Amino acid sequence: MKQKCILILGGNIVQSDATRMAKQLGYYVISSDLHEDNPGHKIADEYCKVDIVDKEAVLKEARRMEIDGIVPYGSDALAPIAAYVSEEMGLPGNPYESVNILTHKDLLREFLRDNNFATPWSDGFDDLDEALSFYNHKVEDEDYHGYAIMKPVDSAGSRGVFKISSPEDITKNWDVAMGYSSCGRVIIEEFIEKVGPQVDGDVFVHEGKIIFAGFVDQHHVQGLSELVPVSLSSPSVHSMETKEKAVCELQRLFSLLKISTGPCNVEFVVGKDGKIYFIDLGPRNGGCRIPFLEKEAMGFDEDLFTIKAAVGDELPQWNSLFGEQKDGNCVMYYRPFANRNGIYEGLWMSDYFKSKVIDIAPLMVPGEDVSLANNGNDTAAVVFGRFEDAAEMLSTIDNMSEHMKVMVS
Repeated sequence: MKQKCILILGGNIVQSDATRMAKQLGYYVISSDLHEDNPGHKIADEYCKVDIVDKEAVLKEARRMEIDGIVPYGSDALAPIAAYVSEEMGLPGNPYESVNILTHKDLLREFLRDNNFATPWSDGFDDLDEALSFYNHKVEDEDYHGYAIMKPVDSAGSRGVFKISSPEDITKNWDVAMGYSSCGRVIIEEFIEKVGPQVDGDVFVHEGKIIFAGFVDQHHVQGLSELVPVSLSSPSVHSMETKEKAVCELQRLFSLLKISTGPCNVEFVVGKDGKIYFIDLGPRNGGCRIPFLEKEAMGFDEDLFTIKAAVGDELPQWNSLFGEQKDGNCVMYYRPFANRNGIYEGLWMSDYFKSKVIDIAPLMVPGEDVSLANNGNDTAAVVFGRFEDAAEMLSTIDNMSEHMKVMVS
């Protein structure tokens, strides 16, 4: 039997998890991007230098290499590229049009609204005057609650996201938000007041059905932007009823979009009206090694399922929708940020926290420039910890300044 060939889009330290798993499963692995020194290329069988956000260039290379599957690991920008290639080559994947909707916030909000999902009022813009006119009209609306969110329609990682309370806020932050959008559009939408923490995590779809929903809670800390999450924790404090309601709405959405296979990163909040509001839906694995967190916390090996699904191979049996969460198995990750601009020197951790750490993914090396947190790119590492008690885990997250610091000179 011919060895199957899989193309991994991207070779950074997080995307290397997909390359490593594909190698472990015995596939011929090609790692691709324009950065020849990325660590994933050293693990792969072959490196392909190509602009991985150019769908025609990737398709040309994919046909030349006669690949059997393609994975856009951890990146919204790469998900439409993979969908386009798989559709053109008849490989396992999801409809390009549907993936395009999920990865463009203005199109997603419109689709949700047209299909009777709970969604904030919103609109997308490429013109500042039109954005200001829309916002001013909403200010006059009796349902306006005082805040809105402005963000690029096609970025992730909290890049270019701003909380808006005046027309001046829009004007002041317009160029920054537009600068993070590949297609040159931003969305302005209602800020939803939530009940409980915002939910994050990955779900996995097989043959059109959600077979796993790895919901975890987001955490923010005082002194950093409330729009930049610094930690995720499992188990979620939300009720089983809330999780089941979210899965029901997700399943309805995926059925409408004909999403049939693979992972999807999900962020949602529960509004004060009790409804589920989807904030972001990325048809790819979650960033910052969310699959690792979910494997440690819930037993679901998302990397394995992702790779096998990408080449159309049979998946292992899995019958636990919300994972195999065991008593005393509380897992979190924390993304440490610097408290000032300077040169990164490393991480300091207390002896107590060191005893809880199960893995560290370094995202910076000593000597690099480091800055205050403006978005998810500014973190120095992703640090994973395990606790036997949820209260202890949550207290540690809330008081992390006592246990871990980014050292800056």
